Amino acid sequence: MYRQRQALKTYDLHPVSIKQITKGHPWITLDKFSEKFPAKDRFIVAANRKRPFALLIHDPSHKYIRARVWATGGDFQKQMKNFKNDLQTRIRNAINKRVQNKVGENRNHFYLIFGENDQIPGLKVHYLNGEILIQFYTDFWTQYKDFIVQNVMKVVQEKINEDVYHENIWIQVRGPQKQPAISLDPNCHFRSVEISEYGVKYKVVLGKYYDHGIYTDMASVRGKIKEELEKSKSLLNLFSYTGAFSLYAMSLGVQDVVSVDLSESYIEWLEQNIALNEDFKEIKHTSLTQSVEQSLGELNEAGTKFDFIISDPPSSSSDKNKRSNSLDDYKKYLPLIDNALTKNGKALVFLNTHKTSMRKFEDRILKIIEEQKLPLKITKKFYLSEDCPYKKGFPEGNYLKGLLL
Repeated sequence: MYRQRQALKTYDLHPVSIKQITKGHPWITLDKFSEKFPAKDRFIVAANRKRPFALLIHDPSHKYIRARVWATGGDFQKQMKNFKNDLQTRIRNAINKRVQNKVGENRNHFYLIFGENDQIPGLKVHYLNGEILIQFYTDFWTQYKDFIVQNVMKVVQEKINEDVYHENIWIQVRGPQKQPAISLDPNCHFRSVEISEYGVKYKVVLGKYYDHGIYTDMASVRGKIKEELEKSKSLLNLFSYTGAFSLYAMSLGVQDVVSVDLSESYIEWLEQNIALNEDFKEIKHTSLTQSVEQSLGELNEAGTKFDFIISDPPSSSSDKNKRSNSLDDYKKYLPLIDNALTKNGKALVFLNTHKTSMRKFEDRILKIIEEQKLPLKITKKFYLSEDCPYKKGFPEGNYLKGLLL
């Protein structure tokens, strides 16, 4: 006897959301349409002119992003039924892509899965020298935690040829509470891990802090400035964090390196990283635990010059007295950076936020250069790449921007 398939219940989307999804954008933010999504539904079938248009994974608890696109075509009813099979395939494809592109050839820390850009929205997975850090940017994935762990472990064993046990798995919910990762081993509260990148050793710590000590999305950029650093005798690393750029420069023979960060903890961590690398003992390194504005002012006053300067500020920061925006701050930083450059020196300036496009960042830097009459020009642009692919139509996923001046 033939049983008629039940019609799908669909929900209207804001016209702007429909337009954005058509261009490839994967987010549906909270608005008068999405607030009507039923809280208990795991999946939402969105409609365009009363016809099924997109299959969404639902996150009623997120403050801004109410749902994320899982599919924009095909049989949505069948896709909901076979969701785990589809997820399994996407996990395999994402990890296999890293293996085929030989991402782990020069470093043993990289992204296995990079969220929306790997068609697994709201899920990121790091490989950290045998440790696996799984990050949920939406509560939707918590209900599939065991399934994700099982499949990531299986594919890593098959494709990377490395045994991974539950003791090596860490789960972190990325949210406003800023909680550190939690080990699947109930007896392990945190773990220090030594990783390597282009021959340089670094310490990362899982389970103790919100961030583990290195920005993996910057790794490919470090590799792309090798020639520039090899030509440099001195480096100034502003907003140095735990020193990845400083150490990489030292490994390439830069003999005078100055690292600046307001955090004593990060500077201490940076110096621990230097101690891991015995070849760096003969290289002059200076740590300055102070604000970037203060350090640049003092270096300018002393007439100290550098062949290469890196500025990688957080999108916004606070020195306990006031909060600042990194894009606006370049108006005061850039003249000071220019004064600290040697005659043929270069500066690599970054912006890490999805709220500003590369074009807007470039226009702002060019405007500052023109207004301040600085002898600088943009010669190269840097974006996310390698294990951090870019998804067309999703500017929020292309948050990292760098300009070589």
